[in-house]
Amino acid sequence: MEKNLTTVKILDSNYKIACPKEEAIAVKQAAVFLDERLREIKEGSDLDDKKTAIITALNITNEYLKNLSNPQIDAEDLPSLDNLTKEVKNQLKSLSFSD
Repeated sequence: MEKNLTTVKILDSNYKIACPKEEAIAVKQAAVFLDERLREIKEGSDLDDKKTAIITALNITNEYLKNLSNPQIDAEDLPSLDNLTKEVKNQLKSLSFSD
């Protein structure tokens, strides 16, 4: 499985993400989703990027866990949820969490 670098833009910052070539589109879609969610939380608030990222991660995680406990979820949706979870974790690792 060959890895390549995919560039995504989140909150006006570019990130190079290593991923298999066949997952590049999914990574970009996850980044767009994450960027939209971050902007929703940040809009109208004076939260810094760290707090925005944590609140967004908690919201996405909560939704993810609710979906896992929902017996009506399609098995086809699980890989995209797993990819989204991985991307959220990767983006959180890339943020500086110094106070």
